[in-house]
Amino acid sequence: MRFYYENSLGDNGYFSEKDLVKAIYTVWNIEANLYLLDDGIKKIDWKSFNQQAKLIFAPYEENEFNTEILEEYGYKMEDVGKEREIIDIKTGEVVKYDWSEVKQLI
Repeated sequence: MRFYYENSLGDNGYFSEKDLVKAIYTVWNIEANLYLLDDGIKKIDWKSFNQQAKLIFAPYEENEFNTEILEEYGYKMEDVGKEREIIDIKTGEVVKYDWSEVKQLI
């Protein structure tokens, strides 16, 4: 899967990742929105951004907002103790990656 990310500091770019949750952890680290790009899109045509990219994760939004997006992919977001976690809906398991396991974008 190919993704585009951007945060409020102006950091943005593209990367590929096979695992959706790992992609989320990659951008979560820099507090960036994550967009899944349509197949074959190498670079976004800003005139048709909404047709080429789909918001997958928004770090500043509530769990309910992110859950609505993630449910299509079998995940939800919840607070577990003091941590915000991604949960596999079928198994109820927390899906988590250590920061050392994800790409460093900046």
